[in-house]
Amino acid sequence: MKWFPRRRRFTLGTYVAPAQREATIEEMVDDGVLIASAAVRLAVKNLIILRSARDHADYSHERVMAAVREELENLAMEKEADAARVREVGRLAAARDGQPRHHDDYRSVDTDILAKRAEVSERLATRLRELGGDAEFCGELVDRARHEAWEEIAASITARARLSSRGHDPDYDRERGGRMLALLGDLADLENRER
Repeated sequence: MKWFPRRRRFTLGTYVAPAQREATIEEMVDDGVLIASAAVRLAVKNLIILRSARDHADYSHERVMAAVREELENLAMEKEADAARVREVGRLAAARDGQPRHHDDYRSVDTDILAKRAEVSERLATRLRELGGDAEFCGELVDRARHEAWEEIAASITARARLSSRGHDPDYDRERGGRMLALLGDLADLENRER
């Protein structure tokens, strides 16, 4: 009797990673635009909520459109500063030979990568400025931010109403659906009046 019987081994082969092509500069810029759009939308959504809840201010399409353009310009200036910083790092790295010792110890072997990063940042800054002047693009961001803000406000109102009504009215849960439909109708009317 064997205590540890020998198990049959299976050969799974050798793992070969799938071939991946390097992203083009234009693809990197497109990805940057997507990230910047999400950041602008979030910032503007928060602005709408703050202006509404904290400042009790009415919604102003012009004010929100200006905020979108301002956020896009701020991101463009940030990307230009990034490009200048990376170009300077690349200039200093070109004079340093050898292997890097840590993650931000750039050497002459890194100059091509640094140049590409700087170019992506410069092109992204240019694209963000172009999009800041595109009324259709900015309008879409405003609409999405306003929609997300109203959803968040409605969810907050619903949660507060649910908490404040517990234990007060025995018919509350039964009548809740009708009240929610009425609230959604009121919110839709408000949104239509603001346009």
